[in-house]
Amino acid sequence: MATATLLRKVLKLRTVISTSAGMAMATSCYLAGMQVATMLAGELAWISILVAGSLCLLSALCFSELTAQYPTAAGIKLFIQNAFNERVAIAIGMFYVLMGITMVGAESYLLSSVLMDSLPLVSPAFDRVLWVIAFIAFVGFINVRGVKLTGLVQDILTYAMLLFLVGVSLYTFTRVGVDIPAALAHPKLTWGNVLNAAGVGVFLYVGFEWVTPLAEETTDYRMIGRGMLWAIGLLSITYSLFTVAMVTGLSHLAPEFIRRGTDIPHIEFGRALFGSGGVLFFVAMSILASVTSFNSGLLNTSRFAYAMARDNVLPKIFSRIHPDYATPWFAILGLMVFALVVCFLILFSGRYMFIIILAAALECFIYVVMALCVIRLRRKFPDRERSFKVPGGYLVPALTVVIFLGLLLGIFCDVTRDHTGKILFANGWVALVMAGFFLGTALYTLYVVPIFKKKAAELAGKRVKRRPGRTAGAGTEAGE
Repeated sequence: MATATLLRKVLKLRTVISTSAGMAMATSCYLAGMQVATMLAGELAWISILVAGSLCLLSALCFSELTAQYPTAAGIKLFIQNAFNERVAIAIGMFYVLMGITMVGAESYLLSSVLMDSLPLVSPAFDRVLWVIAFIAFVGFINVRGVKLTGLVQDILTYAMLLFLVGVSLYTFTRVGVDIPAALAHPKLTWGNVLNAAGVGVFLYVGFEWVTPLAEETTDYRMIGRGMLWAIGLLSITYSLFTVAMVTGLSHLAPEFIRRGTDIPHIEFGRALFGSGGVLFFVAMSILASVTSFNSGLLNTSRFAYAMARDNVLPKIFSRIHPDYATPWFAILGLMVFALVVCFLILFSGRYMFIIILAAALECFIYVVMALCVIRLRRKFPDRERSFKVPGGYLVPALTVVIFLGLLLGIFCDVTRDHTGKILFANGWVALVMAGFFLGTALYTLYVVPIFKKKAAELAGKRVKRRPGRTAGAGTEAGE
C-alpha cells in the first residue's frame, strides 16, 4: 500500500494574516464599498464598515476557539460534526464551499471589465473569456507548485495591496477635503441605514475565516486565531480609508460617475485622481486584488475539499497529493473547473451584484452556525482543555447568533438598487438560491456519501485480509 504524503507545516503568522486578509481583498469589494456609501451618506461609509468589522471580530473569536480544539484542514466540517452530527456537517460544509467559490464569478466579471476597459485585445466577448481563463490558470498553477510558493506570493500581493490602498487614500485627502460635520448632519444617517449598510459591509470581510483549513500547514495552529483578528483590523482601517477617499474623490473630481454609476468605480477614481496614466496603477491594483483573493480562496477551499475526500465524503481522487509539491493537486484542479463554469455563467448573465449579495448572506449564515457550534461544544464537552476560549462565557457567541441572524434576515427582506435608486432585484431570490444549493448538498449527503463510505469500508476490509500473517477468518473476526 502506498504511503500517504502529508501536508507540510511551513506557514508563518505573516502568511496566515495575508491569507485571511487576502481572501477579502477582491476587485468586487470596491463596488461593494460604493454600495455601502450609497446606502449611507458617502463620507460616512466608514461608520458601517467599522460596524461590520466589529461584528466580524465577534465571529473571528468563535472561529478561534473552534480552531483551537480542532486544528485540521477539515475545520468547518469537523466543528459542525462534533457539535451536531456528521450529516449536518457534510451538508453545510459542502454548501459553504460551493457557495463560497461562486464569488470567483463576480470577481472574474469585474476584473475582465477592468481589463477590457484598459487593455482591449480583440473583441469584448473574446477578451472576457481570455482574461478569465488566464486569471484562473495562473492562480491554479502557483497553487499546485506548493504552499510555500503560494504563501510567499500571497504575502507580497496582500501587503503591497494594503500599502497601496492606504497610500492612495491619504494622498486623496490632501487633495480633496472631507467635510465630516456636514456629513454627520445628512438625513441618511440613521441607525437603520447604518445597520443595513453594515449588512452589505460584511461582504468587505468575506472569507477571512477561510484561513482555518490551513491549520495543518502552519508551524503553530494557534496562529490561525491571531491571524484572523489582525486581518480584520487591517481590513477595517484600509477599507474605511479607501471607500471614503474613493467616494469623496469621485464626488469632487468626477461627479458624473457618481450620478450615472459604474461597475469599476476604482478605475474611474484612478483616472480622476492621476489622469490617464494613473489608470494603469489602478488596473495593476485590480489584478493584484483579484489574484490575491482567488489565490487565498483556492488555497483554502482546496484543503477543505482534500479533507472531505480524506473522510470519504468526496471521491477519493480529491485527496491525492502531488509527490513533489505536497499540494492537493486534484482538488485544486476540480475547483478551478467549477470556478470557470461559474465565471462563464456570470459573464453571460451579468448578475454580479446578485453574487455579491449572495456572498454577504452566506457569511452571515456561517457565522451563525459557528457561534452555535461554540455553544453546543461547550455544553457537550465542558471539561475539555482549550488553548483559547472566548472570554465572557456565552455572551460573545450568543451576540454573534442574534446579530448575524438579524443581518441575514435583513438581507433577505431587502432589495438591491443601483445608484439611481432603481430596483435591480429582490433579495428574496438570494434566499431561494441558497435554499436550492443547500437542498442539493443535503441530498448528496443522504444518497451519495453513503456509497463512498461503503466502498471505503469494503476496501479497508480487503486490505486487512491481505496483510501478511492473517487468515481470511482472522480478518473477518477483527472486522467484527
